[in-house]
Amino acid sequence: MNKSLLVMGGDRRMQYCAEHLSAAFDVHTYGFSDSKPIWELRQTDILVLPYLSIVGEYLNAPLISQKIPAVSALDLLKYGGTLYGGGLDNSFLSYCAERCAKVYDFFDDEDLTVENAALTAEGAAEIILKETEAAVCGADILILGFGRVAKACAAEFSALGAKITVAARSLSAREAARTAGYRANEFISKGALEHADVIINTVPSAVLGEGELTLIKKDALILDLSSKPYGTDFDAAKRLGIKALTAPGLPGKTAPKTAGRLIAEAIMRRERGERNG
Repeated sequence: MNKSLLVMGGDRRMQYCAEHLSAAFDVHTYGFSDSKPIWELRQTDILVLPYLSIVGEYLNAPLISQKIPAVSALDLLKYGGTLYGGGLDNSFLSYCAERCAKVYDFFDDEDLTVENAALTAEGAAEIILKETEAAVCGADILILGFGRVAKACAAEFSALGAKITVAARSLSAREAARTAGYRANEFISKGALEHADVIINTVPSAVLGEGELTLIKKDALILDLSSKPYGTDFDAAKRLGIKALTAPGLPGKTAPKTAGRLIAEAIMRRERGERNG
């Protein structure tokens, strides 16, 4: 008999994830539409939470009106069961330990993280094309940081013909950017800010304050791909007449079918490893 698996919360990508997992598990879903109360659900062998699982104290479940405390979701997992989620904090993990749950964080899966970064970059390119009057080809794009998402964006935009400049704090990151064929500046040089048509921020701390924003072209676009609290002073950008946008959860918005499949494949890889181990 197949193990029971509950996919709970999340956006459209988690619906596709559930569809892919149904070939191998007895899959149930909750949190894609307002339905029966959570206490009417049966406990499950495997609980799958969204790619980014928790917002504040609550399960990330944007498709329903009900707010579900994250610890209440955990009550649906059988003692000693397996939980999959993303960005799980220490407080939540302590509850998992009390239930002797095996926990796998999506953010620790290197393959999935790289694949998700590539989808984020594709979605960012769509936003740039939509929000600016100029083509990506030939544009001066400044990327702040050089982690996975930044690297994926640099590769995506470079392939579209953009001129890429990477601003990174560490010398090794700047050298890596130059080795990859991009221009690299110290964090953040005045010249790089002044020449940028598009600025992509991937640093989740205050890096684009009013001082930096005054150096930016009035018709430039800022796309902040970092996590909350983000790195851009959006109030200052508004006062200065600069378009500054956030784009959380891009894969779930621009490529939910592919994103859901990739999450399901990551779970299947782990489950096969557990059986074979």
